[in-house]
Amino acid sequence: MSAGKAVANDPQKPRLYILDTNVLMHDPASLFRFQEHDILLPMIVLEELDQHKKGLSEQARNVRQVSRRLDELLTDTADLDKGLPLPYAQGRLFFQTAAYQQALPEDLAGGKADNEILAVTLALQNRHPEKDVILVSKDINLRIKGRTLGIRVEDYENDRALEDADLLY
Repeated sequence: MSAGKAVANDPQKPRLYILDTNVLMHDPASLFRFQEHDILLPMIVLEELDQHKKGLSEQARNVRQVSRRLDELLTDTADLDKGLPLPYAQGRLFFQTAAYQQALPEDLAGGKADNEILAVTLALQNRHPEKDVILVSKDINLRIKGRTLGIRVEDYENDRALEDADLLY
């Protein structure tokens, strides 16, 4: 892999968060936790959610809950190009509705979900230089690969912070 360019945080730019599947599986309410910032779900994330919806595990229940919420947000009048308004947040939810052509280093295997997410993120960085595009994942190795490609990456840490409601009896 080639070394990526330095990734800087520009507080003036609007943010676009790309969510990895494991974030939604970990916290089905994660869609509503990015405040005023926009979120994009790559098509491969929807495919992976579909593969994990069966069973009695907590992750399977979380996936079904996310799928129901996405279904509720997708109304017949929804304009996907403008994004869907998110309840409890001021940002908008976007879905990948077109194929993004973005070359990855040759040593990253094609067809792997993580690498497809990296390619989508890189394509969005190039298409939207006016935005701070950030990949959010619970997968350490995906975050490492992202950093080497010059992608700004973050761990999803919402569950590690105490909220005011946690302090109530």
